[in-house]
Amino acid sequence: MTNFSQPPVNTLQLPDGRQLAWYEYGDPEGQPCIYTTGTPASGLLGVLYHESAKEAGVRFISLDKPGYGHSDYMPGRRLTDWPRDVNALADHLGLDTFAAMGESGGGPHVLALAWGLPERVTVALDVSGMGPGHEDWVRKGMKPLNRRLFWLAQKAPWLLRFAMRQMANSLKDPKRREKWIADQLKAAPPADRALTESAPGLTELTLDAYLDAIRMGPKGAAQEMAIFGQPWGFSLSEIRIPVQVWHGTEDVNVPVAIAERLCQEIPSAEALIFEGEGHVVGYTRAREIMQQIVQVGSRPAGQTTDNITTKPLVI
Repeated sequence: MTNFSQPPVNTLQLPDGRQLAWYEYGDPEGQPCIYTTGTPASGLLGVLYHESAKEAGVRFISLDKPGYGHSDYMPGRRLTDWPRDVNALADHLGLDTFAAMGESGGGPHVLALAWGLPERVTVALDVSGMGPGHEDWVRKGMKPLNRRLFWLAQKAPWLLRFAMRQMANSLKDPKRREKWIADQLKAAPPADRALTESAPGLTELTLDAYLDAIRMGPKGAAQEMAIFGQPWGFSLSEIRIPVQVWHGTEDVNVPVAIAERLCQEIPSAEALIFEGEGHVVGYTRAREIMQQIVQVGSRPAGQTTDNITTKPLVI
């Protein structure tokens, strides 16, 4: 478990006047990778990858999405707006090209970057990533809580803010927080429970990033869930740059069938499926992921991989 203290937040005023915030981890002179966290989590969650990124030589840039942490809420936000925000940040940082990684709810965002910024993104790593929530196949095998959230996203998105507020209240109250953690562990696969027990600080860091994400209220998280439950605004078949899909077979937050289907839909995707691992496969495989960012992320952007195999590789 990392003992790295959190860095200061960085901010940029976007062309439309909103503020975009991010944190930097790993090697400041290393291969750049822009990381989009899950739902709901602020950019503070990037600290989980600091040590592996530093070891591999990766500059790990972890963002607050709109309405999360220190990034301003964006009324009417769509998933296809994310490439424009990240493009402005890359310009600001002087990054001609970069690797991109998205985890869980960050998965749709990294696929949006692969679609919208093919000239800048060298490789997109989709780690335990969510699929298009409006598709029936996405919800099969998902744990009940997540299925309910996606039902709300499709049928009653205005209720999502209430659901997110309930979660926030549970995390702020010490007793309710303990019960919330216990309930989550009960629903988690054995691999995720074992990791939590062996690295107790992992849960606290994750929950701190959850609370930081909703520091301005739950509307950013509610908006994001609603976005996931509606058509994304682009077709997965339009993505042509290299995409790596990392997933555990025992994931109940985002079932492995989603990873397999994504690789069928995305012509340039390859899957790395890890037998017996759960939703936190990104953390357990952090060193291998960082190695891929250095090796594959150093290739020129814009290259297509139409000849790549899409047969899942089970490890």
